Amino acid sequence: MQPLDAGDPTRIGPYAILGVLGSGGMGKVYLGRSTGGRTVAVKAVRPELADDAGFRVRFRNEVEAAKSVSGAFTAAVVDADTEARVPWFATAFIAGISLGDAVTGHGPLPEPTLRTLAAGLTEAIAAIHRTGIIHRDLKPANVLLALDGPYVIDFGITRATEGTALTTAGTVMGSPGFMSPEQASGIRVGPETDMFSLGATLVFAATGRSPFGDGPTPALLYRVVSTDPDITGVPDSLRDMISACLSKEPARRPTTQQISDYLAHNAPAPTTGGWLPPAYTDAIVAASNVMTHMGAQGPALHLSQTRPEYQQNYGSGPNSLPPQGGYQQPQYQQTAQSGVGAMGMGGMGPGPNGMNGPNGPNGTIGGGKVSRRALIGLIGGGVVVLGGGTAAALAMSGGGDKPTPGPTNTPATGSSTPTNPTTAPTTTDSTTATTAPPDPNPSTSPVDTGTPKQVTIGGNQPNTAWTAQTSDEIWGTALNKDVLLLVGTEKTHALNMQGQVKWPDVECGSGTVGVLTALDGSTVYLSGLDNKGGEPVFAIDMNTGHVLWTLPQVDRQWSPQGSAGVLGNQIIVSVNINVQGYGVMSIDKNTHQLLWKANTPKIGSVTVPPKGNLIFVGHDTQGVDNSGTITALDVTQQGKEVWHFDQKYAVFGESGESFFACTDKFVVVGGQKLTALDMNGKVAWQARVGDPDSSPSICDGPIYDGKGKIFVTADEYLAAVDANNGNVLWQGKGPNQFSISNPFTVADDTVYCVDYKGTLYALDANTGTTKWAYSNALLAGQSPTTLTAGNGKVFYTAGHAVMAFAASGK
Repeated sequence: MQPLDAGDPTRIGPYAILGVLGSGGMGKVYLGRSTGGRTVAVKAVRPELADDAGFRVRFRNEVEAAKSVSGAFTAAVVDADTEARVPWFATAFIAGISLGDAVTGHGPLPEPTLRTLAAGLTEAIAAIHRTGIIHRDLKPANVLLALDGPYVIDFGITRATEGTALTTAGTVMGSPGFMSPEQASGIRVGPETDMFSLGATLVFAATGRSPFGDGPTPALLYRVVSTDPDITGVPDSLRDMISACLSKEPARRPTTQQISDYLAHNAPAPTTGGWLPPAYTDAIVAASNVMTHMGAQGPALHLSQTRPEYQQNYGSGPNSLPPQGGYQQPQYQQTAQSGVGAMGMGGMGPGPNGMNGPNGPNGTIGGGKVSRRALIGLIGGGVVVLGGGTAAALAMSGGGDKPTPGPTNTPATGSSTPTNPTTAPTTTDSTTATTAPPDPNPSTSPVDTGTPKQVTIGGNQPNTAWTAQTSDEIWGTALNKDVLLLVGTEKTHALNMQGQVKWPDVECGSGTVGVLTALDGSTVYLSGLDNKGGEPVFAIDMNTGHVLWTLPQVDRQWSPQGSAGVLGNQIIVSVNINVQGYGVMSIDKNTHQLLWKANTPKIGSVTVPPKGNLIFVGHDTQGVDNSGTITALDVTQQGKEVWHFDQKYAVFGESGESFFACTDKFVVVGGQKLTALDMNGKVAWQARVGDPDSSPSICDGPIYDGKGKIFVTADEYLAAVDANNGNVLWQGKGPNQFSISNPFTVADDTVYCVDYKGTLYALDANTGTTKWAYSNALLAGQSPTTLTAGNGKVFYTAGHAVMAFAASGK
């Protein structure tokens, strides 16, 4: 703790200020004491942020949410004044030392302590997530070790800074060595981001280094997104669990409940005495002296100004960079680098020094090329998960031998689905429809047509028609014959087909989340942040940029994520509810008023077909068989559920996304099998994509070309499937994995897809012949990325960059 400076307050609210615990991009953290003697950590926001109306709205909401966090291993928010001239809040003060300081000063934790730490952090994360908060900056500096257990601090208000000066271009929210790939890429994050950070933090606790080494921020961000983590030195009993947490794809990471179950199984017998080694305990006791050496004029004892270094040898591999004059603050602004920028501050400790280690072949897990079926390893498919050092089918495939899914559950009576040597895997499927069971003898049965045509994916570089740069990152797009609409973090832009500005920017930004857009004639519907801190739904004239109308946020907890489509006179809007849930609402496109809204646990991603009265929502059930559920809602009955269907090994996403393909007759979903359901929820056909001689590839979200063909990616494969009967027309294996989060579209008899390295492929939709492949090393790890195509062109965005190509590549 540091003494107060001349400009620091001596009192905030009812608390006398005794010293400075830390400072950062958002403000300062002080040690305070009430007149009754209660010691707290008080966070005061920077005055310039206090003048930002949008920040105040978000800050107020996040404080209210954080007050509801009550876990044994979190520092509770005990007081706040969000309306003060300088807003502040106070949390319980935890007498302890940061995990970063502890490991740096005293070395890695022994295995029993590491298991206790993992259990405590998991419980804390679960408590935070239950209130709808995502931590977003879990790292060693934000974990306090106290005599009664570990505590997670600094949770909550990172999201409040969206749209402020702290989130301008080039800013990275979080701590590079411990943030998830999606966070490092700047795309939407969910609770899964904290599971990745948990894994990285546990690697540090076990080894004394980050799993991605040390070095400049850009290098760290690249490694997080594109390279394998180094888990050398992690105890065998925790290696598989931590490997699963560090999966590149969010859907592959375990939940807090699954981690808790993993740790509880075959856990060692409890012992008496402290949970920490003696050196750690002594350090905590010394740190707690601040509680007993404070007089009315301030603290008499200053905690350590310097600290011993836990020395690490630096690797010589390409991903290991030597320190440049020791630990340095990253070049990019870090809003919570020194502990200020999120709620739950209990104490303060700067980031660990000397974090480095090679990302060599030993001790690494699969990164960008890891197969989605690897999710089976930790969270389902009948695989037995054991603790205590037993590695039971938890290996993450890194491009080598592919694990075979565990035994599948026997289908319920009446839910069997047709199988076929070509169109289905040899294992028994457990897909079920509850309200409308699949027809065991569907009228449209798959036909055995033998081995599908194999094509080669890869080609020459195309000519770039033009490129452009936007002032902010692009999160959503829309296209008509004359205008390319680009929804950025702060504003919505428009370019003509030659890459020139079509009309002035509109004050409608997506923040740092993806947004769906729906085009209806010359009107595009979307949602975003306005310049007043609200999140309305916008109707914009594509030709002029004129805002035709807006619908203000109907509920402050309901955050629109864009329009999924238009069905009749209803505009269907995807919604995130207080971070922890999803919903859907309908707006009358004639009156511009809310018609209805629906909120059930089965709502996540939203897909709107071209006609009919049903829309389809997807939800990841995270059950023992790792199913996703597709649910049909009737828009003429205020979103009433008509039927739902559970699809094995399926990832159906969240609000602001669409994972289904709709034809006139079917809705087609990914999973262990590509499955077509009729409008009554019955299975019409199923198809298998990938290597027929290996375990099934897991199909991502499919797309439809409107001409009778479905396209789908599955691991490294891209395939075309007959929409009428499930016959695989052609398939090809690319050099890299395709991801469920990478953009994918079809237009002008050309299918476009992007692999995890950012390479854009254009293939003839009818033959599978590659027309061209655009690769640029600068695109690796760039996010967000979008694709939209039509009128003989395709537009590819990556971060701020916009690139236009002719469908022919010429």
